Amino acid sequence: MSRNKKKIISKNEFRYNNKTKHPNYIFEEKGNRYHAIGITHSEYTFGRKNMKLKQNPKKFDTSIAYIRNGIINERKQNFSANPIKNMSFSSADFKLVKSKIRNYKNRRRK
Repeated sequence: MSRNKKKIISKNEFRYNNKTKHPNYIFEEKGNRYHAIGITHSEYTFGRKNMKLKQNPKKFDTSIAYIRNGIINERKQNFSANPIKNMSFSSADFKLVKSKIRNYKNRRRK
């Protein structure tokens, strides 16, 4: 007998996280939860160094942006109802984000 596993749905969108007060890049949906990467202007989060982005994902914003270490696993209700339209990663930054997601998925598989 197999147990009912919640289906993982791939996503590619930015949403505002109401709990952390920062935008997040959502890459997966599992049940009533989102798996996301946090975006911030701070160089350190919880004493750990964040990964610097070459270009701010928010259009027309020239300030330095970072992606947080680790993956955020939050309930859907903690995020905004609609995706943020004026945000996207540059092609160079998207490679960094994809590698972070790939590492997360590989660790999850073990």
